Amino acid sequence: MKEDEALGTEEDFFENAPCGCALLHLDGTVQRTNAVLLKLLGRPRETLSAFKIHHVLSRAGAIYYDTQFEPALRLRGSLKEVAFDLVRLTGERVPVLASANLHRNVDGEPDGIRLTVFEASERRLYENELLQSRNRAERMADVVQNTTDAVVGLNPDGTIQSWNNGAETMFGFGHTEVIGRELVEVILSEQRHDDIRGVLELLRRGENVTRDTIGQHKSGRSIDLSLNLTPHMEAPGTLVAFSAIVRDISSRKLTEKALLQSEKLASVGRLASSIAHEINNPLESITNLLYILDTLATDPEVKGYVNAAQDEVARVSQIATHTLRFHRQSTKQTSLNVEDLFQSTLVLYRARLLNANIVPTIDRSDGAPLFCFEGELRQVMANLVGNAFDAMRTGGRLRLRSRQVTLWKSGEPGLRLTIADTGTGMTAETLEHLFEPFFSTKGIGGTGLGLWISQGLVEKNRGAIRVRSSVRPGTTGTVFCLSFAQHVVAKGSR
Repeated sequence: MKEDEALGTEEDFFENAPCGCALLHLDGTVQRTNAVLLKLLGRPRETLSAFKIHHVLSRAGAIYYDTQFEPALRLRGSLKEVAFDLVRLTGERVPVLASANLHRNVDGEPDGIRLTVFEASERRLYENELLQSRNRAERMADVVQNTTDAVVGLNPDGTIQSWNNGAETMFGFGHTEVIGRELVEVILSEQRHDDIRGVLELLRRGENVTRDTIGQHKSGRSIDLSLNLTPHMEAPGTLVAFSAIVRDISSRKLTEKALLQSEKLASVGRLASSIAHEINNPLESITNLLYILDTLATDPEVKGYVNAAQDEVARVSQIATHTLRFHRQSTKQTSLNVEDLFQSTLVLYRARLLNANIVPTIDRSDGAPLFCFEGELRQVMANLVGNAFDAMRTGGRLRLRSRQVTLWKSGEPGLRLTIADTGTGMTAETLEHLFEPFFSTKGIGGTGLGLWISQGLVEKNRGAIRVRSSVRPGTTGTVFCLSFAQHVVAKGSR
C-alpha cells in the first residue's frame, strides 16, 4: 500500500510540476511528457509517440545533444541548466534551460533519462539587457577615461580614488602618483588649498559646487581651472563619494582679457575721434587769425614766426583728419589710393619716427588702386608700421612700396604692398608662432593680437600676408609682404 502511495505521489508531481518534464530512453526516444512540456512544444500528446527528442531541437541543438550532452550525462550522471532551443510545429523557437538525471535500474545499469525543462525567454531577455547595460557602461567609462577634461573620483574625505587620462594630461601626474592623495594637494598650489577644502560640508548636504580657481601643473606652471564637484549619496543621505570634473579655462580667460583690452582700445579710439573732431573748430579759428596776422605783419622776423605757426597748425589739422579716417569703419569695399594710405600712416608716426632717428621712404608706385575695406587696411598698415618702429628704437630705415606683380601661386596679376625695416629682426622660433593669438615678444606691453588680427583682416580683403626676417649681424631686419589679386584691384578702377 505504501509503495502504491509513493508511486501515486511521484505520478502526481510529474503531471503537475511547474516546469516541463519528460522521460526518455537512452537513445533519446520520448516515453512520457507532462502538460507543461507539451505546451512549450506546442504539440498534442499523440504526436510524440515513438518520437525522439532530437526532432524538437534545432539542428545545432540536436548535434550538441548527440556529441556532448548525452555523453556527458552518461559520464557524470546529471547535468544542470544546459541551454537549448525547442522548435515548435510552426517553426517558432523557444529558448529553454534543461537539467537531466540518468535513471538506473535495480542492477545499477542506466536505462533512461529524466529531463526537466524551464522556459528561458525572460532570463535570456534579462541577460541581453544586462549585456547591453554592461556595454553601455563600458562605452561611458571609455568616454570618461579619454575625455580632455579631468574627471576625478574621490572618497568622502577628499582623497583621489580614480584619475582619467584628461587629468594626467592636464596636471602631468600619472595615475599611480595621485591615488590616495588629497585632490587639493595635487591640483592646487598651497595658497589655493582653502578654495575648495571648505566645500565638503556643502557636498555632504547633497549640493553641487562650482568654483573657478587657479591650479598648478606638476612642473609648477599655473592653470586657470573650472571645478564642478558632484556628491554621490546613499540612504539615508550619507555622502559615500563625490566626483570632480575639472576644465582648463586658460584660453577662455585669455580671450576675456583680450576682449576687455579690445574694448578699451575701441573706447580710446572713439574718444580720440571725438577729440579730433572737436579740435577742428578751434583750429579753423586759429588758422583764420594767423592769416590776418600774416597780412598785417610788416616785420620779416614776425612774418617768419607767423608762417611757422601756420605750418604747425596745418600739421595738427592733418593729424586730426587722419585720426578721423582711421576710426571710421567701412561698410563696403572702396577704391583706396595706396600712396595716400602710406602717407596717412606715416603722418601718425612722424614725431616718433623723427625722435628715434628712423628714416621713412615711400617708393613711387604706378598708382594702381586697391579695392578693399579702407578702415581695415589702414588698421593693418598702422600695426605693421608700429611694429617696425618698436624694432628700430635706436634708429634705422623704413621702406614702404607698392607694385604690380604676378602672384606665384595662381599666376594671375596682383598688387603687392611691402613694409621693410632694418630693425632687430626675428628668430625662426618667433616667426613660427608670429600669427598665433596671444603670442607677443613685447612683454606686458603687448596683447599678442595685433598680427593675428592683421592676418584676418588681410584675408577678409582676399589677400595674403608673408614675412621674412633676419637676425644676422649687419643684415638684421624684417619684410612684410601683403599680396592682393589683380581682379580685386580692377573692381576699384571701374
